[in-house]
Amino acid sequence: MTTVKLAGAAWSFVGATLPESAAIWQALGIEAMDLIAVPGGLLDSRAIERDPEGQARRVTGAGLPLSNLLYIFGDGFDDRPVNSIDESVRAANRETFKQVLRFCKAAHIPSVLVLPGVDQAGVTHEEAVELSAAAMNELAALAAAEDVLFLFEPHVESVLESPFDTLTFLQQNPALKIVLDYSHFMAQGYGPGDADPLGPYAGHVHLRHACNGKLQARWDDGELDLHAVVEVLDAADYNGYLTLEYEHDPWLDCDQVDVMTESIKMRDEMRRLLAEYSIAQE
Repeated sequence: MTTVKLAGAAWSFVGATLPESAAIWQALGIEAMDLIAVPGGLLDSRAIERDPEGQARRVTGAGLPLSNLLYIFGDGFDDRPVNSIDESVRAANRETFKQVLRFCKAAHIPSVLVLPGVDQAGVTHEEAVELSAAAMNELAALAAAEDVLFLFEPHVESVLESPFDTLTFLQQNPALKIVLDYSHFMAQGYGPGDADPLGPYAGHVHLRHACNGKLQARWDDGELDLHAVVEVLDAADYNGYLTLEYEHDPWLDCDQVDVMTESIKMRDEMRRLLAEYSIAQE
């Protein structure tokens, strides 16, 4: 790695406005923030679709540089998935994504993250993966033309849950990069090392402790080998953001840890490790 930057997730502090979240992260010495856009959310994905420049003006007033946008097309994983078997849905997603790119450009957000889709009735898993590849390659080409990095996140309950399947997928789709989040693999029982080969494909990183059966774990229960993570990213010459992504959400019992305490512990440990490996921090 040449230079990395610590960032914080805007969705960590439930109930806080975007400026309040930015102020909290800034008080913790974190100098960038990831955004999430969902229908009806604090940052409304439908509002971005209607008025990308107006929404960009709103978020750039939050007070911190913006490091990534996680954009959710619909209400939940099954609504408007990127790999929908309905071509009209995929076409609508492409048109929406053009507005999302306008938002990212206006807000100076360097990368955009979407989810890879889900298995669906009427198609095999292999066909669902093929639809995901076709759709995401189209979106990646649109993003590249606007100089925005397109990313997807392999995650629990998606069409790409396994680190091994994800590696094969990336080898077959070299234009694509991922947000590397070990927690989604570890929660399913994979070892932390099973995701290490994904390091060279990382365009962004999410950090939180996890263990078998827990997507988000307390520090003393976590099994993520942070030394190994830094070594993997260093070997891959990773040069980007490391986002602290603790969140208070009932989904998969992610409301069982203290977000502030765990974020501070992760911040301190990552600062120590980066210094140990002589990796520059911005």
